[in-house]
Amino acid sequence: MDNRYTAVSGEEMLDSRGREVSFRVILTLLLLGLVHLDRLGIDLGAEISYTPLYILAAFYLLFTAVIYLSYGIMGLKGSMRMVTGALDIAFFCAALYFCGGVESYLFLLLGIAPLIGGIYEGYWGALYAFALCAAFYGVVAAVDVSHAAGYDLAQALAFRYAYLAVATAVNLFVIDLLLRDRARLKVFYEISVSSSKSPALYSVLKEITQRLAELSRAEITLVYLYDEKTGVLEPQQPSLGLDFVSTAKLRVKAGDPGVISDCLREGRALLISRSLSQSMEISPFHPDYKVFDLIACPLAARGKSIGVLVLANKLNRRGFGRRDLEMVELLSPHISVFIDNALLYRRSEEKVAQLTSLIRVVDAISTVSNLDQLYNLALDVIRGLFAAEKALLCIVDRDTGLMETVRSFGFSLDYVQRHLGRPIERIRDCYVLEQDEAYLCGDLASDPSCPNMAVDPHTRSVLCVPIRAGKKIYGILHMASRYQDAFDSEDATLAKAIGEQIGMAVESARLFEEISRLAITDEMTGLYNIRHLKRVLGEEVKRSLRYERPLSFIMLDIDFFKNYNDRHGHLRGDEVLRVLAGLLRQNTRDVDSVFRYGGEEFSVIIPEVGKQEALAMAERIRRVVQDHVFPFEEDQPGGNLTVSMGVANLPEDALDAEELIDKADRALYQAKQYGRNRVCAYHLVNDFTSRRLHGSAEE
Repeated sequence: MDNRYTAVSGEEMLDSRGREVSFRVILTLLLLGLVHLDRLGIDLGAEISYTPLYILAAFYLLFTAVIYLSYGIMGLKGSMRMVTGALDIAFFCAALYFCGGVESYLFLLLGIAPLIGGIYEGYWGALYAFALCAAFYGVVAAVDVSHAAGYDLAQALAFRYAYLAVATAVNLFVIDLLLRDRARLKVFYEISVSSSKSPALYSVLKEITQRLAELSRAEITLVYLYDEKTGVLEPQQPSLGLDFVSTAKLRVKAGDPGVISDCLREGRALLISRSLSQSMEISPFHPDYKVFDLIACPLAARGKSIGVLVLANKLNRRGFGRRDLEMVELLSPHISVFIDNALLYRRSEEKVAQLTSLIRVVDAISTVSNLDQLYNLALDVIRGLFAAEKALLCIVDRDTGLMETVRSFGFSLDYVQRHLGRPIERIRDCYVLEQDEAYLCGDLASDPSCPNMAVDPHTRSVLCVPIRAGKKIYGILHMASRYQDAFDSEDATLAKAIGEQIGMAVESARLFEEISRLAITDEMTGLYNIRHLKRVLGEEVKRSLRYERPLSFIMLDIDFFKNYNDRHGHLRGDEVLRVLAGLLRQNTRDVDSVFRYGGEEFSVIIPEVGKQEALAMAERIRRVVQDHVFPFEEDQPGGNLTVSMGVANLPEDALDAEELIDKADRALYQAKQYGRNRVCAYHLVNDFTSRRLHGSAEE
C-alpha cells in the first residue's frame, strides 16, 4: 500500500514538474515573441536592448533546467518555493528593464503573477506575488534613467501600480472561486475515501458531519433519515455538537409544521438567518436549544427523499450566508449517494441470506429474453425459495386490463380449467395491486382483506406480491399453502423483490420482442423490410431446392410515383404506400410473405407456386390496384394510379436468392419499358431486349 502511494505521488510530482517547465519556457518564448513585434513596426513603448535580453533569457532557461533537476527543493511546490517565486519575478522584471524599462508596455504581463501565486499558495500567495512585483518593478524604475523628454514617471508608476492592484484584486476573486471549489472537492474526496474504507452508516455519518462542520464552521451538524413507514424524520448518531440523548429528542414528524419537515416536503434547501431566527421558533430545537441560524437541505437518492441535512449555530459562531447554502446544495447530491449506499449496506448486512438468494434469481432472470422461459423460471424460483405448495403467475393483458394466469403449479387440472383457464379479475378488483403492497396472511379464515384469495377451500396461508417495474404494473405473484403461517415478513420482503425483478424482466422481454419486431418491420406500412426479405427468401430458396418445389417471386413498383409525390406531397404519398400495403396483404395467401423493398417498391415471396400461377396472381393484384380509387389519382398519367410487376421463378429462372431478385427486377424493368401498368415474367429473350433498350437510353 505504501509503495503504491509513493508511486502515485511520484507521478503527480512529475506531472507538476513538467507543467512548470513548460510554463516557464512558454512564458520566455512569449516575451521574446512580443519583443520582436518591435521589428515589425509595432510600438512597444520604448527601445529594446536585444543582446542583453537574449543573454537573460538564456540564463532563465538554465534556471528552469536547474529547477527541473531539483524540483523537490526549488520547484513552486518545493521547500524553497518562496525563493523560487521571487527569482521568477526578478528575472521577469530584469527582462522588462531590457525591454525599455518603465516606458515599455510589456509591464502588462506582470498581471498574471498574482494569479500564479494564488494557484500555488492561495490568498497569501497572490499577495506575496503582488508585493514582489511592486518591489522589483520599483527597482526597475529606480535604475531606469533613459526616459524620453517630458516623460511623467510618477504618473506612469501610479498607473502601473494601480494596474497591478486591480489585477491582484481580480485574481483574488478568481482564486476565491478556485479555493472554494477546491474545498468542496476536498470534502467530497475525504467522504468518498472514508466511505470506501468503511461503508457502515455510522462511519459515513461521522465523516460527513465532521467535514461539513469544518467547511461551514457550524456548531451543530446533524443528519435526519426519513422512515416512510412511520412518516418520521429520525435524527442519526453520530451528530456533531449533540450527545446521544439530546439527538434522540429531535425526532420530527414529516407532516408537522416546521423548518425541517417543510424542507423534506418541499424538496428545497432553506436558510434561517440570524436576524430571522430571533422572530421565529425553529422546531424541534426550540425551546431545548437556542439556535441562532440554521441551514436545512433535503437529501434524495434514486428518485425519492431519504432525509434532511441540518447545520446550525447556537453560540458565538458567525452566521450562515448565501455562500454556505450554495455549498451545502452543491454537496447534498453526493452526500445523499454516500448515505444511500450506507443504508443499502446496512440492509444488506441484515438480510444477507435473502439478498444472496435474490442475486441468484436476478442472475438467472437476466439471461432470459423469452417470456415463456421467464414464466417457467419464475415458478422454479418460487419452488426453491418458499414453502409454497401452490403458486400462480398472473399477468395483466395490455388490451383488456384483465389478469390472466400464465403459469401455475400445485392446482388440480379441474381447478385450472374452471378457475384459471380464463381472465380472473381486473386490477381494481385485486387487493395487492390496488393497495400496491404485499399481501401476507397466516390464516385466511381470520383475515377477509382479499376475498379473491379464498377461492380454494384448502388454502390457509397466502403470500401475494405485485409484479411491477417502476410504476408500471404487470401482474401478481401468488403463493399459497394449506398450513397456517407458512410465510413470514422476510418471505414477503424477498417475494416483493423477486416480483420487481420479474417485472423488470417482463418489461425487458416485451421491449426485446418489440425491438425484434421493429427490426424486421417497415414502420410506415407495417410490412416486413428488406433485411427480413433476404433472410426469409434465403430460407425459402433452401427449402425449395431441398424438396424440389417451385418458388416464385414478384417485384412491384408504383408507376409515376414521383409525379404523385411532387403534385400532392409526401404525406399523400405515404398514405398511398399504406393503402397499397393493405391491398397486397388482402390479395395474397397466408403462406405468402409481402415486403416493402424500398421507396415505392414492394415484393412478394410465393412458395410452391409455378411461374404461370404467379403471373395470374400478379395480374389479379394489378387489376385490384388499378380499380382501387386512390385520392387524387385522376392527376396521374392515364387517370389511374397503377403498378408494374416483374415475376421470376426458381428453379426455372434462378438457382439462388440474389439471382431470383435480380431476375424479377429485370422483369419489372421490362414491364416499365413496355408501357407500365402491366406484369412481365422473366425470359432470356426479353432480358436481351431490355438490356438493349437500357443501353440505348444511356447512349
